[in-house]
Amino acid sequence: MVSLHDYAGREQSYVKHIFLEGYLERLVHKTASAYSHVVYIDGFAGPWQSANEKFEDTSFGIALNALSRAKASWKEKGHEVLMSAFLVERDQSAYQQLGSIGPRYPDVTVRTYNDDFLAVLPTILRDLPSAAFTFFLIDPKGWRIRLLELKAMLARPSSEVVFNFMFDFINRAASIKEAAVASGLNDLIPFGDWRTRLEAAEGSGNATPDLRQTILVDGFSQSLMKLGNYAYVAETTVLRPLTDRPLYCLFYATRHPKGIEVFRDCQIAALKKQSTTRATAKVKHVAMTSGQGELFQSVHDMAPDELDTFLQEQRAKAEETLLEFAPTAPRFIGYDKLRALVLARHVVRLTDVNKIAARFHHENRLLFPDWESGRKVPQPDYRTRRA
Repeated sequence: MVSLHDYAGREQSYVKHIFLEGYLERLVHKTASAYSHVVYIDGFAGPWQSANEKFEDTSFGIALNALSRAKASWKEKGHEVLMSAFLVERDQSAYQQLGSIGPRYPDVTVRTYNDDFLAVLPTILRDLPSAAFTFFLIDPKGWRIRLLELKAMLARPSSEVVFNFMFDFINRAASIKEAAVASGLNDLIPFGDWRTRLEAAEGSGNATPDLRQTILVDGFSQSLMKLGNYAYVAETTVLRPLTDRPLYCLFYATRHPKGIEVFRDCQIAALKKQSTTRATAKVKHVAMTSGQGELFQSVHDMAPDELDTFLQEQRAKAEETLLEFAPTAPRFIGYDKLRALVLARHVVRLTDVNKIAARFHHENRLLFPDWESGRKVPQPDYRTRRA
């Protein structure tokens, strides 16, 4: 299990791994009920700066543990599932550690590759069983990656992807006019008209940090959606430990409504952990630099309130979107589709959306002609329209 003890000085990785652990645990267990083979692919596996001898503070360690636990759980129920992991690392010294990981996980078929991910990807895709469900993690050390060369991977059926978008570096590079840098960003974000929007914002003097992030996030979201034909792409921002600046953005892409539901649950859990972790780091930093840590304990107390405010704002926006996307008479929309559209746009849980929909039903703002007596929240197969 992920432990903060292993992440001294790299709390941002702790937040990323809290999300990854929560999501993979649920993903692998759920997909194993419908697929006979589940595959995890890590294109930039490392390990880097691991402080745990079992590699439990690495992405591949978290994934291998999730695969092992899910396999054991389903085996107890009489359901045998194949679990595989394909781990790629170009750096020779890191690969020497990675290459010895297989024997630690006898219930998982582990393949390792000492190669560049883009170079070995065609071989991996060719070797993947067509009936397997595959989860791709793309977490490069830098930001230069040609997204178009990942099209075959992104478009693969029965798959999902998490992509670590190195926002801090990309944001700075976006304003650099040097040809090589501009070309690299165009390769990373090939769609979305983001450059025109960013230049217009900079020209008008309105390029605030939040607007810059929105433009770049929108561009990369559209690029993932277009290349992978994903129905839902969502993002969660990981901040620097001591400053309110985005370090990177984790993008998640799926074609299944259930995926976006689980993503939001795990995202909110990670955001709460980030809030308390960053607050604690700030208090420790102030105590070390000023010797007056007790005067700044309120920093720790205030941080969760900031997150609560953000989540309240997201719920308010979810209310607006729920009404906006519900059609008027005579048309209907399936509630399963409507709630997924809301979840894809706002940082809310499914339970939040259900409560909003139920309140709107009682207020006659949303109509559910299939609503059954005794139901407290709408069911996925209900038809919905705006009153």
